[in-house]
Amino acid sequence: MTTGQHRTSGDPSAQLSPTARRLVTAARMLLARGGFEALTVEGVAAEAGAYRDSVRYYFGSKAAFIAAVVDSLAHDQSMAAVAETLAQPAGEERVHTLVAGDRRLVDDRDSFRDFFAIFPHVLLDEELRARVASLYDWYRDLYAGGMGGAGAEGDARLRGLASLMVAMTDGLALQKLLDPDGVDLEPLFGLWEEILRRELPGTAG
Repeated sequence: MTTGQHRTSGDPSAQLSPTARRLVTAARMLLARGGFEALTVEGVAAEAGAYRDSVRYYFGSKAAFIAAVVDSLAHDQSMAAVAETLAQPAGEERVHTLVAGDRRLVDDRDSFRDFFAIFPHVLLDEELRARVASLYDWYRDLYAGGMGGAGAEGDARLRGLASLMVAMTDGLALQKLLDPDGVDLEPLFGLWEEILRRELPGTAG
């Protein structure tokens, strides 16, 4: 994928080889122990037991690698939540399942802590910013599909709701990290579910 190209189809993690996945896992371990500064290509390779230039070999650039690490922080949970959502009939049960999936995602404090450790560096690096922006584009499509089914990523209204859902999830996770005892997530996600039920076809009532 070229810098700045929108990733609007396909699972961004599906093509990772076993070694590439091992490098991503190693990066997350280093990030948890030493913050973003620990994510050198040499350090990641050593942590993974791979050869020195393996990050560049498997990912092409450090920016592409960091984008893969960002994706890994929520990928499995988000994919599982959307699959569970689409297994439900369209209507209130689908909305409830989608919101419940994001509620569980916000509980993953370690992943969000690592995400927010990376994010300031994303904003300062042009290539990395473009890659993570395209990753967010893919996640918006994923949410839109969860709300509306196949082809829903082309629905501007659903993508608008998906953008709000991504922003709400990230924002509530940040608030919960800052004030674990002062933010009650249950009524907030309940309110969001009420909003979606009013906005999505076949769910109001």
